[in-house]
Amino acid sequence: MGRAMLGSALEMLDKLGTTEVILYVEDDAPLGDDRDRTAANSLYESAGFTEIDRLYSYSL
Repeated sequence: MGRAMLGSALEMLDKLGTTEVILYVEDDAPLGDDRDRTAANSLYESAGFTEIDRLYSYSL
């Protein structure tokens, strides 16, 4: 389902003339956590996305 939704979104953006897509992913959970994004990150990579940077947030 995720692959179909991402594909549809990218196809629509392409038809609109989009030349760049930036994907922000919250990926701060440890492996095995309910918020583990390993599968999602694999999907994004298979769609051609490449990690170029990481944002870190800090709190007291």
